[in-house]
Amino acid sequence: MTDQKFVYTTHATQTRSNKMNNIESVINEHASEGWRLSETLERDGTTVGLVFERRLD
Repeated sequence: MTDQKFVYTTHATQTRSNKMNNIESVINEHASEGWRLSETLERDGTTVGLVFERRLD
């Protein structure tokens, strides 16, 4: 079995008025660069960040 290695990046979301601006386009932009949404970061029930991963070749 080959060890898979990943690299990660994060994106902070806008939390003013508990509203994220255009989150779908952020996810699609990262996906077009080979990133996969791995996790969301929350504080007090509000999403404050996104974690993306992609496999190293």
